[in-house]
Order: sequence, then C-alpha cells, then structure tokens
Amino acid sequence: MNMPCLKNRSRSRLSLLLLALSLIPPAYAADVPLRPFSASYDLLKGKRHIADTEIRLERAGEHWRWSSLTTAHGIYAWFTRKQPYTETSFSQSGGEFWISEILITDARKKKNPEMARFDWNKGEMEVLRKGKRKQFQLRAAVYDYQSIHLLAAVMGQQQLETTTIDFYRKGKLVKSELAYSGRQSLEISGQTRDANVYEQVVATSKSRIRYFYDTEKPLLPLRIEKLEAGEKPTILNLRQVDWGL
Repeated sequence: MNMPCLKNRSRSRLSLLLLALSLIPPAYAADVPLRPFSASYDLLKGKRHIADTEIRLERAGEHWRWSSLTTAHGIYAWFTRKQPYTETSFSQSGGEFWISEILITDARKKKNPEMARFDWNKGEMEVLRKGKRKQFQLRAAVYDYQSIHLLAAVMGQQQLETTTIDFYRKGKLVKSELAYSGRQSLEISGQTRDANVYEQVVATSKSRIRYFYDTEKPLLPLRIEKLEAGEKPTILNLRQVDWGL
C-alpha cells in the first residue's frame, strides 16, 4: 500500500539533489591541477629573434609563483642590458585563483620596482608604481599577463567560450575579455602540436594578444602573439620545456 508513496518520495529527493548539484557554480566543480615547469622561448619582433624568455611555474611555500625573465639575444644585447623580470604569486582555493603579489622590475638593477599587494580579507590592492603608492578596492578575482594562463585553463575545463575579468595593467584594474577561438596546429621545434587558441583584449590597450596552449598540458603556452595595427607582431615561440622542477 505504501510502495507508490515511497517511490514518489525517492524521486522527489533525487530531483532535489540534481537541482542542488546544478546550482553549484562551475568554478567550484574542480581545481585546475598545477604542475611546476620551466620553459624557454624565442622572442621575435616580426621575423627577427631579438631576445630569449624563460617562463616558470613553481611552488613557493604555501603559494605558487609565475615568473618571466627576458634577456636580449645576439647583436641586440649590444643595444640594451635590461632584463625585464615579472613575478606573480598566487594561491588556489575553492576552484579560484587569488593573486597575493605582483612584482615588475629589471633583474639587473632592481631599482624602482613596480609592486602590487592584494589583501583579500580587506578587499584592497596596494600599488607602488613610479615611486607613488595608491590603493584600490577589489571587486572580484584579478588576473595579470602571467596568471591569465590559469584563467585559460579554467575556461577550457569548464568549456567557457568567453569571460570578462578585472585585469591588472600599469598599476590599475581594467576590464579585459578572454575568448576561446578554436584549435590550431603549430610547428614547435620541428614537431606538429595541437593548440587551443584564446584571444585577449584589454580595455586600455590598442593591442590584442593570442595565446596558444598545449591541448594536453593546458598551462603551457606554446606560442604568444601580441598584435597591433600598423606594427610588426611580437611573438614568443616555445623552444623547450623542463617538467623536472
């Protein structure tokens, strides 16, 4: 006599469970796995090899750290001794990435560095740039030119076509859009590799950037292109990668 009632209750509970699961934000569904690596790149201006760049992702205590170091290549080293260095520290929690600090400097001189520190408990960002300090309110997670690789991996995991974010650029937070634009084959060190392609536009920049990521290792940029009307493209091409960190 009670069997139909029990079945109806079971179906009702199952429906409620499915509804609850459907309401969980995609960002909390799963974490993007982080794996340390060091990758070397040829930096090209048009077709000219002007510099060498190393990009690293590594563990730093309780945090993770992206870093990038660029050194002039060949004859171009005669014209500049600058070694642009950037470092972005972040943590991962609940499927989200939270920047703790950004450092932009010259690895040789280390004078007048640009720094941004993030206090997520207070919802504040403190910036030191060109000797001046400023504070900004934080509204949502922030990305920069290094941590953008994390966002692309999240988008690939969640099958998102486009997203708009708060982006750190020249000491300020501006709006930026990152969009998936398909898959493409690349020639890397004599081998053909498939890449997922993303395109970024930043509200205060005249250029757009295209990122090509390894389909099997989504945090590894195979190629990065900075494109601007009337200018030769600036391109980073992967030379080799070391996963033994």
